[in-house]
Amino acid sequence: MKLFNRQKVLLNTIEVLNENNIHSRRAIVKSQFLLKEEHGIAEEMPFYHFFAYKQGPFSHLCFDDLRKLRDNKLIDEEETTITKAGETVLNEIGREHHQTIKTMLKSFPNEKKITDYVYQKYPEYTIKSELLEQKPKKAEPGFFTIGYEKKDIDQFLNALVSNNIELLIDIRRNPFSMNFIYIKDTLMKKLKDVGIDYLHIPELGIESEERKNLNTKADYEELFAKYQQVLPLKEVYVNRIIELGTTKRIALLCFEADCDFCHRREVAKVIKSKKHEVINL
Repeated sequence: MKLFNRQKVLLNTIEVLNENNIHSRRAIVKSQFLLKEEHGIAEEMPFYHFFAYKQGPFSHLCFDDLRKLRDNKLIDEEETTITKAGETVLNEIGREHHQTIKTMLKSFPNEKKITDYVYQKYPEYTIKSELLEQKPKKAEPGFFTIGYEKKDIDQFLNALVSNNIELLIDIRRNPFSMNFIYIKDTLMKKLKDVGIDYLHIPELGIESEERKNLNTKADYEELFAKYQQVLPLKEVYVNRIIELGTTKRIALLCFEADCDFCHRREVAKVIKSKKHEVINL
């Protein structure tokens, strides 16, 4: 198995945790979180992103990497302990960030100390935690838009959860993606996991054929000019969104990160014309 840099750090972290007699996936994930937040590891390499989940900050990608290390026999079946094969790999590739990891973990003699520190210093990542008694909080209703372009699922969920989004409204004509995690059924499961509802309104989407050969800003503006002409015919769907957004915090979903290159911009304009603020995440 050829390791990505983040996977090398992950394997090295497990080794150091084990040296401290800590064998815990929760401690592993929280350690990666602290490496990112406090030790600049994400400035050196593509690294994990995190969102508030059932046990505090969580990363799907980190868990996926743990499974890969397990499947390649570099850690044990419980995904908490480095194997002899894992140690051999580290001996071969080196332990570039070993000292940083050791320094970080020096203050944490056990899993509880790591968790307590993260919960105290980063309360924004504990809002979904099952380890705390949560008081129900109702956020103000509002309108947002979001594109998933260049976002892994952890970044995407963090944007939604940290902004208290209650309902994601998918306005893609066809809820398919080359990144399978954003295909409708898979995405719905990830959203349900964090307590966010999903609604698909394909009638507000643009046919795939019309989205081909968009190479310049002018190409997009021409497409959106055509969309503006048909949008009044779709008033019933826009009104439904406005009705939902006056009682819940909703986000309109499409692909493009920049809303100026996405038709959700035009839907947002209609919402704004009704005296509602719309924020792009």
